[in-house]
Amino acid sequence: MDTAQLIDAARSLLASGQRSQAAACLQAALKLAPGNLVAHNLLEEHDLEGALGRAFGIEGRIHPQDDIFRFFAGHPSSTNPVRDYLADGWRTLSELRDLHERLDRKLGATPRFLEFASGHGRFTRHLVKALPAGSLCVSDILPGSTEFLRETFGIDGFPPVPSPNSSTRRASTTPSSCSRCSATYPTACGSAGWHGCTRAPAPGGMLIITTHGEHCARLVGLDLPAEGYHFIASSESSLLDASLYGNTFTAPSYVQAALRQLPAQPARVAHFPAHFWSSQDAWVIQRA
Repeated sequence: MDTAQLIDAARSLLASGQRSQAAACLQAALKLAPGNLVAHNLLEEHDLEGALGRAFGIEGRIHPQDDIFRFFAGHPSSTNPVRDYLADGWRTLSELRDLHERLDRKLGATPRFLEFASGHGRFTRHLVKALPAGSLCVSDILPGSTEFLRETFGIDGFPPVPSPNSSTRRASTTPSSCSRCSATYPTACGSAGWHGCTRAPAPGGMLIITTHGEHCARLVGLDLPAEGYHFIASSESSLLDASLYGNTFTAPSYVQAALRQLPAQPARVAHFPAHFWSSQDAWVIQRA
């Protein structure tokens, strides 16, 4: 049988209560097509044998429009995109927890955490398990992503925002920690976006951002210009304008100069080169 026939058979078996046989059909479908989300989500929805959510201790369903999953599914090095997608979110959590420990903080004691650019939950599904109940809030520009995260994980969330500069809208309680990926936005979004983001955490709270730093530039054979900034218009999503969402490479000197231009200077700035995913720099900006 082909993949579609195996999925149809699994549905019929589920309808008649034959869970083990249905699981076998879905596992066979995934062997034929490892990136088939219909088969994967049926395993997860019915908590069948072979569901990866069981192994990770998380909600394992993946949204069909998840751009990050599509990246894994289309990457030549990924032979099991579902596993790789879920494992990458777990790795990100491990690296975030390590970052907190190096700053003498405990991620699990964070009373309010805003995850910006949350997408469809690659990282969120792990983060929500590590934080106190009710502390996580999410936001993303992708249509439908915030709604999916609200419904799937029972968490607070902003409506989709029109631009990176609009990300300063807050949840009902100001977060003490805020994570944001700034490795994608061009310099046109610069000072206003930086200013808005550094105001997002509560006083004494911190903002964590990631950048494509000098290590990333070397990996792609890019020599950063004297100003320490280079933007490549390239979007993984058909829903996002590549002129606003691409790959931004910044030298530490560029980031430091942007921070010096802020109206209110941070109490502390810490830089961790190539901390996330063995490539992207982490910057921690603590609000005074």
